[in-house]
Amino acid sequence: MVYDEERQVLKVSGREFVTLCRRGVCASLPADLDEPEILPEEKRLREKYFADRKRETLYLPFEGGAYRFEVCVNVDCLMGDDVCLLCLTGANPSHPPKSWISEMRGEGYLAAYTLATLRGLDRVNLRLYFVNPDSDAEVVKEETVTYKKLSAFFEKCKIALLIYAPPAIDRATVRLPFMKKLAFPFSSVRDGQDAFMASVHRAVARGLTLYAEAPTGIGKTVSVLYPAIRAMGEGKCEKVFYFTPKTTTAIAARDCLMRFTAEGKIRGVIITAKEKICVSGMICKTQGNCPYMAENRLADAVLALYGKNLTVAEEAVIREVAAEFRVCPYELSLSYAELCDVVICDFNYLFDPSVYLRRFFTERGSYAFLIDEAHNLPDRASGMYSDEFTDEDFDIPLPVLGEHSRLAAELGKSKEWFCKLLLSYLKENMRKDEQGNDISSAHGSRLPGELFPLFCKLKGAVEGELFDALKNKSADAAKVLNDFYYKIRKFCSVLDRFDSCYEYFMFLENGKLRLKLFCIDTGNVVRERLKLGSSAVFFSGTLSPMEYYKRLLGGDSSSMTLSVESPFDREQLSVSIMDKISLRTSERERTLPAVLRVIAATVSAKRGNYMVFSPSFAYNEKLAEAFRQKYPRLRVIVQKPSMSAEEKQAFLAEFSKDDPSYLVAFCVMGGVYSEGIDLCGDALIGAVVVGVGLPSISFEREAMCAYFDEKYEMGKQYAYVYPGMNKVLQAAGRVIRRETDRGVIVLIDDRFDDPVYKKAIPALWHGLKFVADAKGLKMLIDRFWAEKDAEREP
Repeated sequence: MVYDEERQVLKVSGREFVTLCRRGVCASLPADLDEPEILPEEKRLREKYFADRKRETLYLPFEGGAYRFEVCVNVDCLMGDDVCLLCLTGANPSHPPKSWISEMRGEGYLAAYTLATLRGLDRVNLRLYFVNPDSDAEVVKEETVTYKKLSAFFEKCKIALLIYAPPAIDRATVRLPFMKKLAFPFSSVRDGQDAFMASVHRAVARGLTLYAEAPTGIGKTVSVLYPAIRAMGEGKCEKVFYFTPKTTTAIAARDCLMRFTAEGKIRGVIITAKEKICVSGMICKTQGNCPYMAENRLADAVLALYGKNLTVAEEAVIREVAAEFRVCPYELSLSYAELCDVVICDFNYLFDPSVYLRRFFTERGSYAFLIDEAHNLPDRASGMYSDEFTDEDFDIPLPVLGEHSRLAAELGKSKEWFCKLLLSYLKENMRKDEQGNDISSAHGSRLPGELFPLFCKLKGAVEGELFDALKNKSADAAKVLNDFYYKIRKFCSVLDRFDSCYEYFMFLENGKLRLKLFCIDTGNVVRERLKLGSSAVFFSGTLSPMEYYKRLLGGDSSSMTLSVESPFDREQLSVSIMDKISLRTSERERTLPAVLRVIAATVSAKRGNYMVFSPSFAYNEKLAEAFRQKYPRLRVIVQKPSMSAEEKQAFLAEFSKDDPSYLVAFCVMGGVYSEGIDLCGDALIGAVVVGVGLPSISFEREAMCAYFDEKYEMGKQYAYVYPGMNKVLQAAGRVIRRETDRGVIVLIDDRFDDPVYKKAIPALWHGLKFVADAKGLKMLIDRFWAEKDAEREP
């Protein structure tokens, strides 16, 4: 709902009108089960059902209480006085959930009321088309509704609009003017920040995409949020979404918003994953009778949360308000987000086709997307758009299905076809492993044509069984079916997307058949999601080389790029490369003593805290143990593979202890301690990075290598070098976090002297030194610390 201050009219779309009614005066329903999955087949099916008839847009002005409204209703087709609406869904249209019917019926009633009011009709014929575009299966529900009934429905819905009108007016008259004149929250602007903020504002204002590499210390969070919020106040976008890969960056965004105002003149919310914020064990996915969904008080809860005047609503307060009103805390956070200016959430909520926020991202909106730590997105996006299925996935226990289940027979036939198909591709490469078991693999870029109809048919059978199970079976049985349904739905979605940017892999291993659909090039899928907003800013401290990230993150010739100079004096950092030591897997045992000497030379130059980053957990453990034995007096801590939250916290707490001795922490590149942590000042004064961080050789990486070699003649770089170097840069980036920090970075691997690897080294390191041995390194670092200590003397 948007308030037009000049006309003094509240404008609302037809879908929002019905949605607000359902949340305000009708049942409160879990979003992920009850909102249809919109699929990209509308154009073809509109032509099938409505020929050349155009979609109609109807406008209806009306008054409610002290407010004036205008509702804009889109109708798929008007046939005389008949209102026709099309609902495309991946579900079986013969078994649509009641809530889907309820929402479509509500939109139909609103369209029918609008038509009847504008044309003076006594009754209107309503047709709802529920269609599965995969199979063209359809269900048409027809109803003739009198004007009296439509009028009663409309008056009931107006109650919800009256509830939500004050926040909309407050946003237009108070919050947006405040944002337009928002003051920069710091006393001065750092070097490079001006250019960064100007580029972000230009991108948001002009509807462009910006890729920005900005080193730590520039103030990335405020440099993107401040201009984006100013642009929102100027009317350049309706809402800002701040996407993050982890909690630490979400907290940074929260803290930044709190600097702008503590009076709720900017409204933000952090969306917490449903599994984490749920207080009822996710029973809505199996039983559908969660006690926190029983009362129609969602609108009251939203307004109560709004009335707290919080700049950022977080998990704790959302739980508190949800408990008070007995509503789902996750649904409360999503509904409150509709009233907010800034929504802080994980990458998944835009880019993942399974869990994206459908209430915002089913069609294009006037949204500014700010994507923090963007270097993480290519791998994350590849995972979101890839999937696998095994022969064991068909094996749902018979007690869950029941003896006479139609699905049981369908699963049996599908498994038989699946195994037969895969074995026909695997037979040529069949061989024996060391235990004498058959193993094989196959891959290709042209997907076997039999797969899609096989899984679509199975998906339809699962849907029919699932909705019966939710009513008639135990919670445990329903959960098994529900999990299987979501698994097969995602797999079918990936099947549908499979194109030239994908490769399939088939495996026979450990007696199990496995099919994997792997998204090699994420550029197209990311670009597709960006179309749901008006602008986007990708930013990170490590987007080198820029062209690599731009291609994998959906950039094109119209995209903007920016590399911000570091605000740090290059004399604050000493970077050395030991390029005479090989860290290739076959050489690691032999060169271990040389690596130990380099670590010792680095640490011995100055007492303090250091991190050593290794290429794997196995090597990390071996290196740490060898170092501990050789230097038993030094304090050593080691990152373990599966550390609990308490163990992680205790590990980091070691860096804040007031201890004048040495601390050497052995960690893994790409792990939890190699990015997203701030150890400022004397908490960390040095890092030793062992190796170039290359991903392990795999079928997927080799497929990437071949694909990008053909496309850009840079297969090795895209598949191995650049992802590996990003881990190196992130690990080394732990050292300098603030303007007053000083520290040393030592890189060990002879490949760092290769021009291919040098291309990914940031400008801040251009004063780096190549050193031949540990003795020379010790002299170099001794001199660095001596010069720095001399500068600090009065």
